[in-house]
Order: sequence, then C-alpha cells, then structure tokens
Amino acid sequence: MVILLYGISFFREQFLVSRGFASLVMLGGALFYTLGSLVCGQFVSRFGRKPSTVLTALMGGIFAISFAYLPNLWLSLALFFLGAWFFGVGASASNSLTLEQVPKFRGTMMSITSAAQSLGSALGAALGGSMLVLYNYRIMGGALGALGIVAAIVFYFLSIDPTRT
Repeated sequence: MVILLYGISFFREQFLVSRGFASLVMLGGALFYTLGSLVCGQFVSRFGRKPSTVLTALMGGIFAISFAYLPNLWLSLALFFLGAWFFGVGASASNSLTLEQVPKFRGTMMSITSAAQSLGSALGAALGGSMLVLYNYRIMGGALGALGIVAAIVFYFLSIDPTRT
C-alpha cells in the first residue's frame, strides 16, 4: 500500500517533484513490479516458494520503511523501485505458495486468498491514511513496512512448502 497508494504523493510532497516527474515515477514503479512478477519463477525454482515469499516480503517491508526516511530524492527513488520489484516477486511467490497449501482445494484457496488480499488492501489503505493524517509519511511508511515484515514472519512460521519436503 505504501508504494501503490502513497508513493507518488510522498515524492510530490517531500521532494516537490512535478506532476510529470511523478507520473514517470508511477510508471517506473509499475515497471519494476511487473519485472519482479516476471522473474518470480526463477526465484521460486531456485529457492522454493516459501523462502522466496518470506525473503521478498521481508525485503519489501524494509524498503517500504527506508525509502520514506531518506532525505535524498535519488536514493529514496532507488529504494522505492527496489521495494516495488520485491513486492512484485513477493505477490507472485505468495500466490504460488498459497496454491500449494491445500492442493486438493486450490480453487477455494485462491478465492479465500483473493478475499484476504482485498481486505488487506482496504485495511492497509485505511491504516496508511490514518497514519498520514495523524503523523507523517515516515510514520506511515514505518507502519506499513512493519506489516510487510510481519507478513514475512507469518509466512515463515505458518506456511509449508510442499515442494521442498
């Protein structure tokens, strides 16, 4: 949520970038997310579904926190794009891992996953907006990035990778 919903506003407010530059940042974020999704198969094949999901959720959370704290536009932008890339890999890896949790009920699992992702997006947007109104972008980035780290912990302890047993 911090990258998708609030990233462009962050760059507009914190670094006073133009709308044209902000639109290029949005396109770059979408490109990095898409590239991350495309290379996900190589990560999953090499490291497994669970380690790929845990690592990318952890790294995405760390980058979501850190890009909001940097006072330099170009460093912040680099971490923003890295975060988008890791979230792209993580989205595909987590969907792949979710499919394998209960192989006999893949359709049901994907429906539940879709509902949970929509609920998480709504809660993330609400939490991010609340943090932004009450505090600032740094606190908001920290809160939403911390949720990414919590997601990595949840995946680590509560999921199995049946392809690696």
